[in-house]
Amino acid sequence: MGNVYISTMLILLLFILLLGLVPDKLFVKKNPVYVVFIFALFILFTIINVFIDGWEGAKMQMVFTIIYLQSFLVFIIAYYAFERINIDFVFKSFILVGVLLSIRLAIEEPQNLFAFSTIRGERIEAYFAGAVNNFALLIGISLIICFFYVKNRLWKIFLSLIFFFVLALTMSRGALLGVILTFFLVSFYDTNTKTLRNLLNINLVLIIIGVTGLFYFDKMDVVLAALQERFLGLFTGEITMKQFSSGRGIILQDILKNHFSNSSFFQILFGHGMGSIDFSVNGAPYESSHNIFMDFAFRNGIIFLLFYMLFFVNTLLKFIRNRDKENLILFGIFIFLHFELLVNPYLFAVQMGWVYMFFMAAFISKLTLVNQKSSEKEIK
Repeated sequence: MGNVYISTMLILLLFILLLGLVPDKLFVKKNPVYVVFIFALFILFTIINVFIDGWEGAKMQMVFTIIYLQSFLVFIIAYYAFERINIDFVFKSFILVGVLLSIRLAIEEPQNLFAFSTIRGERIEAYFAGAVNNFALLIGISLIICFFYVKNRLWKIFLSLIFFFVLALTMSRGALLGVILTFFLVSFYDTNTKTLRNLLNINLVLIIIGVTGLFYFDKMDVVLAALQERFLGLFTGEITMKQFSSGRGIILQDILKNHFSNSSFFQILFGHGMGSIDFSVNGAPYESSHNIFMDFAFRNGIIFLLFYMLFFVNTLLKFIRNRDKENLILFGIFIFLHFELLVNPYLFAVQMGWVYMFFMAAFISKLTLVNQKSSEKEIK
């Protein structure tokens, strides 16, 4: 709770500073106005839910409202910051963040580094904000930026290998599958087929280095067993899809069949309120469906979800209409962030929501600038 309020004070101070710098321009542009509209919609639905359901969940509603407020303010601050900040600076900074996270991991958690455990408390970064999956999210972003941004081939292979190795150590299936999917979608998104060839060549080098390293690693049996259990067992038939999804499929099925389907028409439209997902299935409690779209639909309602989907689809269409080599990295981050949201609702992990809104501001700011330049060329 203290962490939420302290971080809120920081964001509010930055927003007040921005308000002092650009008081006349703050809500002139349509994208910040649209974000404010979505937040106002959320506030309205939250107030309705508090009055309908009583004041029992008011405290939880307030905490989530503050978390949402942080994320929306971060978007507005970042949107105007990208008018002054070079995107290259952001990419370099994030690669540095990934390196520092990897070094800190080796220094602070040597006992868990090669445990390859999936047990809570034994996995690396178990006490990170939102636990290991959010740590893997940051490493995944660093890997994507490094792979498509770094020009020097040796540095690209070296840093990519480090990030991929750390990502594998997290045993986060969502992040690992998200990175693999992102690599190939970005390769097909690029109009230059050279990107796909480079991807295959560098992947081959990484595989050779990785396999060679395994032979000289005294825990090779542990690694292979972990890979079989976490990743390959689904394809060999040793584990089912439900087991592979770590219960996420069971949770999603439970919330759809036993809770969402029993909602009133009012609840379908306006949601059940934040903190309303507090159920159990097979004796195990859960507070999220682990799917952001289902969480939005149940907590905030279909109307709120539709406005969010409009925001998402509009950004995706802008990427598709502006297929350009300069947009490759941002498109890759866009794909990765939203793939992760299907299995990891990191938006509710306080500062992790900042990362999402920061990059959403980057996507929209950059694509809006591209559209403006295209319009100017057509006029000329």
